[in-house]
Amino acid sequence: MNKVLMSSMVGKVVKINRGGPEARTGLLLSSGDDYFVLQTKEEGVLYIAFQHVKSITENAKQGIDFESEGSESLVWSSAGDFTSMLGELKHQWVTINRGGPEKIEGVLEDANGDYITLILKEEVIRLASYHVKSVAVSVKKKEEEKEENKAEDSGESSNSKQSSSENKSNSNNSGNFKNSKNSNSDNKRNLNRYYYEIEALDF
Repeated sequence: MNKVLMSSMVGKVVKINRGGPEARTGLLLSSGDDYFVLQTKEEGVLYIAFQHVKSITENAKQGIDFESEGSESLVWSSAGDFTSMLGELKHQWVTINRGGPEKIEGVLEDANGDYITLILKEEVIRLASYHVKSVAVSVKKKEEEKEENKAEDSGESSNSKQSSSENKSNSNNSGNFKNSKNSNSDNKRNLNRYYYEIEALDF
């Protein structure tokens, strides 16, 4: 496979490999010097290295069935080569290879021509770059992060409302105290006036 061939198929629905965990059907989005970008139902955006592709199939007459959700909203790397593309995915949760014993997930910490570095909980994993067949930014992980952020925002909003309610309650209590104080002061003045009027009377 080469860039000239893959570039000529951009915009077409193709099937990558005939079977196995790395077989995928999707819309070819773009091509670099040694990799291409495929839109799939499973991963969304999938980066695949040329050297691990055994076959590419397209149906010249009827096409291949593929329901695309629209590539207009998708964002993908347009780096010139596979290593540079990996560099643009640093610090994101990625899935390396799509199935079988070679599948691995983690945060992409670093990437160079020799190996990539993944962080998985307390483990630091270094994987030879040659054995990286495909890379996808995990959609599930993104959704989990969005849900966590949504929950945090909801919690902050709830705390803000509670604080506002407490402040309002304290303000009302303060107002009631002031009203009570003013009322007591008025009663005291009225009582003093009453005694003054009594003393003024000459019995």
